[in-house]
Amino acid sequence: MRAIVKSAIAIPEMQFAFECICVDDSKSQGREVTPQDYSDEELVSEAEYRLSTYFEEGHVNNDEMRLGDDPESNKIAQKDIKMLKAFIKKYKTTDSMWSKYTNHLI
Repeated sequence: MRAIVKSAIAIPEMQFAFECICVDDSKSQGREVTPQDYSDEELVSEAEYRLSTYFEEGHVNNDEMRLGDDPESNKIAQKDIKMLKAFIKKYKTTDSMWSKYTNHLI
């Protein structure tokens, strides 16, 4: 398994993403898709998108990060943000469609 895939699946928010996108992805063409089927750029782009949701007004991730109704949810959100930033910083080599939303966050 590629190192970037191992790093991605170690992030809870990315695990959730894979549960969603591996099922609905057009790559599937009738077969099971795994995180290993995605290019490094696609994995980084997904991580950037996931990071952006924590700063998107009205998104559940933003609510978990900001509102603090549940300290445990807030703690988990902060940990996911930290892990996503580290992942992007380590593996990003080119700008993606999400870069304009996340470059200032990293």
